[in-house]
Amino acid sequence: MPGKILDAAVVALLIEMMTPMTLAVTLEVQRELETRAHETNTARRQHVERLRYDAELARRRYMKVDPDNRLVADTLEAEWNDKLRRHAEAAEEYERRNKQQAATLSAEARQRILGLAEQLPRIWNDSRVDFRERKRIVRLLIDDVTLIKAQRITAHVRLSGGATRTLELERPLPIAQLRKFKPELVATVDRLLDQHCDREIADILNRDGWRTWEGKPFNLKKIAFVRGAYKLASRYDRLRRRGMLTTREIAAKFGISETAVHEWGRQGLITKCFSDNLNRGLWALPVQQTILKGCGGRGGRPARLAPITAPLPEQGAV
Repeated sequence: MPGKILDAAVVALLIEMMTPMTLAVTLEVQRELETRAHETNTARRQHVERLRYDAELARRRYMKVDPDNRLVADTLEAEWNDKLRRHAEAAEEYERRNKQQAATLSAEARQRILGLAEQLPRIWNDSRVDFRERKRIVRLLIDDVTLIKAQRITAHVRLSGGATRTLELERPLPIAQLRKFKPELVATVDRLLDQHCDREIADILNRDGWRTWEGKPFNLKKIAFVRGAYKLASRYDRLRRRGMLTTREIAAKFGISETAVHEWGRQGLITKCFSDNLNRGLWALPVQQTILKGCGGRGGRPARLAPITAPLPEQGAV
């Protein structure tokens, strides 16, 4: 069972119960119990006194009997012994009950207990108090805790003095389930991958208030993990599916250098779609158009776009 959840619940119970109002009620109840115990003790003491008087009366009767009348003397002696036995048993029970009875709290002790209730939350939350001291506090206030693990966790707390409290706690989700991302988050990442790289997606999710299962912001590695765990196609793969080409492929297709490919990009003849945050990406060719290579020297002309349906001159046409 998760110790952190149980610890927090039991501590909250202790702090809730150790309030001045609660302790004042407890002390008032104890005062009433002490009054009743005193009344019971008085009645028990009077009972012992009656038995002592009965035993003394039986002794006197026995001492006055004629010794020659053995039948009467034996009867009175047996009665006297019985009274003595009953008196001894009652006196022993009276002493035993007196030892078991709790000592009466003085007014000063009551005030100190009420003061402790006000200080307990501050003492418990003080960073200078180590765990050993906190355990000592718990041992003074709690006898034991019985845990039952089912759909929910039930904790039966038996406090010092016999009072009990029952706590019902929700069982936390398994760690594997906690680490699973919400379906709507996965769908959002899948949608954003069509237009953004991993780092851009992390920034968008953080801006919109999304957080990981740990409550932390997203970063490049977290987005990569989501892609891998849920088998989402990467930004690069999606661009390739849309027919985009690398710099080397563009150069081979048009028979130009890679430097010329980047020049075409600066001229706006082709469009670069970035696949990551390192300015790496693929090139998108114009739709329904082709590129006519330029030529240098006298009468040179720059590369330009031309409709595919237009007649293409043999030189420089692709």
